[in-house]
Amino acid sequence: MATSRFEHPSAAPVALLLPDLDCEGLSYWQDHWIATRIDCRAVDLGHVRTPDRNNCVSRLEHAMRGIDAPLILVGHGLGALTIAAWAGLMSSESEVAVAGALLIGPSDPVAERGDARLQDFAPLPATIFSFPALVVASDDDALVSPDRAFSLARQWGAGFARFGEWGHFGPRDGLGWWPEGEELLDRFIELVEPGHAPAIAGIDKFALGAVSARSGVSSSLFRP
Repeated sequence: MATSRFEHPSAAPVALLLPDLDCEGLSYWQDHWIATRIDCRAVDLGHVRTPDRNNCVSRLEHAMRGIDAPLILVGHGLGALTIAAWAGLMSSESEVAVAGALLIGPSDPVAERGDARLQDFAPLPATIFSFPALVVASDDDALVSPDRAFSLARQWGAGFARFGEWGHFGPRDGLGWWPEGEELLDRFIELVEPGHAPAIAGIDKFALGAVSARSGVSSSLFRP
């Protein structure tokens, strides 16, 4: 049986970062976080032409093994879909090791302008996550509209944070090392790590204050 996060109050959380497609070799914020933070580790989803859902889920499951600390899952695009697929396929015993998840720009595999390589992830699971989660959306993301991201947050029982025009949160969108995202991660970890108030009770207050300012930024939160 997986170990509950609440059995390790003294263990610092470990963030597992799951990348999006086509970010390898670019100035990617996930690479920077992994290089500069001792609490961030990469999850290799494989370099395949067409991502396979079951393979991605298996790679995430493998990355989680042997980590004796609460886990924070941080998925971008494909990585966010992998977390959702994992939550839909795994038993609750496997999920108890997860303290929380950030799903950043979860690509919509059935969108009209979506990436055809993600079709294996359709349909997206309708499972309510057993751990606290936050879906992060951008107003001008070509791969998932804010309304669709909002709907996914509701579908998964997650909170919802809406940024302004940040594109798909990728290297080509001008985020660089994305310090605002790193601040978001830090505040999310503070909220969900053991010893703090239950995340579900505090997530409403968290999301509205977690979105850093940028011209035209708006923020909102939904918790069903």
